[in-house]
Formats: sequence, C-alpha cells, structure tokens
Amino acid sequence: MTRRMLINVIEPEESRIAILKDGVLDELYVERTSQNKYQGNIYKGRIVHIEPSIQACFVDFGEETKGFLHISDAIESWQRESDPTRKGRKPTIQDLFRKGQEVIVQVTKEKVGNKAPTLTTCITIPGRYLVLMPFLPRIGVSKKIEEEEERKRLKKILHELKIPQGMGVIARTAAAYQPKKMIERDFKYLLKLFELAKQRMKKEPCPAILYQESDLVTKTIRDVLTQDIKEIIIDEPEAYRKVKDFLRMIMPRHKRKIWLYNKEEPLFHAFHIEEEVEKVYQRKVELKSGGYIVIDQTEA
Repeated sequence: MTRRMLINVIEPEESRIAILKDGVLDELYVERTSQNKYQGNIYKGRIVHIEPSIQACFVDFGEETKGFLHISDAIESWQRESDPTRKGRKPTIQDLFRKGQEVIVQVTKEKVGNKAPTLTTCITIPGRYLVLMPFLPRIGVSKKIEEEEERKRLKKILHELKIPQGMGVIARTAAAYQPKKMIERDFKYLLKLFELAKQRMKKEPCPAILYQESDLVTKTIRDVLTQDIKEIIIDEPEAYRKVKDFLRMIMPRHKRKIWLYNKEEPLFHAFHIEEEVEKVYQRKVELKSGGYIVIDQTEA
C-alpha cells in the first residue's frame, strides 16, 4: 500500500490536504483562510454572564461572539469533586465563577449558526507525540495503543520526564514505538509553547489570545503524518520551507519525504483526484443498494 500527502495551498483563499491510498483519495482536510478559526486557541477571557438554570456561563474571549462554558467543561468542577475536604453536594457554576472574573479558556468547538463557540478550562496543548495538560496533574497513554508492553514502556518514559508540579501529559497514538529521546524532545517543545503562553498571560490585558493553534498544514503534518506516508508533495514554495523547518525540528526522519511541486498543471488535477474531491461536497450520497443519504449541517 502506497500513501501520499498532497498539500494544495497555492490559492490564498483556501488550503487543501489530500491523503491518497494507492492513488485513491482516502482523507481530505480543508481550511478557508478567509474564515476566523478559534478551535484549539487559548485565551485569557472574562466572564460576562452566569446562567444558573443551565449551569453555564458566557465568556468574553476577545472575539465577536461570546464563548459558552458549561460546568462539565470546567476543570475547577473536577478539582472540587475530587477534593476529600469537600464532601457533600457537587459544586455549582455559581460556586466556581463570578461575573467579571478572569479565566483561562480554550475553544473546543467552533461557532455553528447562532450557537456560541464552546469553551473549556481544561487546557491542552498537543504535540506530535504528547499532549501537555498545564493545569491537570495526570499521566496517561492513548487507549488506541493496546499492546500492554508498549503501554508500560510509555508510562515509564512519562514518569521519567521532569514534569513541573501541577502539570500532566498524555502519550498520543503516534508515540507508540518511538525512542525516548523523540518523546523528550516533544515534551521540551510543548513546555516552551506553554512558557510563551504564560508570559502573555502576565503581560496582556484581558481579553487576549495566549496560544494559537497551528494552521491546517502544520496541524495535519503533526497529527496525521505516519511512517507509511512515503511522499509529501507541496505546491507552494513558502509552505514547502515552513513544513521542512517544522519537520527538521520535530520529526527529522521525515524531512526527506518532502517535494516541491512546480508544474503548470494544478496539483490535484495532476493526480486525478479533483473529481473525487468534488464528490465529498455533494449533499446527496448515492448508495450501491440504490438508496441515498442526504447530509445537512445543523446547529446541534
């Protein structure tokens, strides 16, 4: 089985990434650069309204739409419930927050229609092999890694990391069978990202962005690139240099896979997948049985 990653970013309005399996479109990732993306970003925000009836509050995090924070997404709620000195009733949203209070939040879901972006105070910063949890002191391994010996090896490596007090880490699926030095490198990289966020936290007035999730290209390379992808073909020189620098820093073994595509024929046309991409956007999906499925996006 041959897998390729095609990165089409030559058009400034839209970035597209296709994963091909034996020449056939297997995965597609699209990001329109004209649309503001908040998911994954971390902000210093301020609570502007508390709604006890739904146990939630609304947060001004510096964007046009206020964010929605439910008590189930508040790390403060988990901490209070697990505190042995606090027996009895579960904490309410009124116990945890007050109007005007500053909070550190992360966007977990984009705005859909009139529905506000969803927020959490359980902050996570993803790397290639690890996820850093700056405010949650837990260590874990992805459930997708099923082999018990490998799980034990990764847990041992995680316990040997010099994790600052109060922080935690989770080994991602990509960490399986990776050498300890690669995991340590990823951990140091994540600590640097959080240190930069902490500096902004102290300096910037509220509301402010503290950490911005990577663009589509960097994020997909970080999360999707595996050993079985033999080539990464990019059709724009600046993106090519950016990816090469990222791989040199985080995944040096993959940097030889990158190729700059500079032919006149558009990249997706050259690999005969433009028609397949168009089918992805069709509202009506025909089934082999003769039936069909209609897909519509709703606020829910």
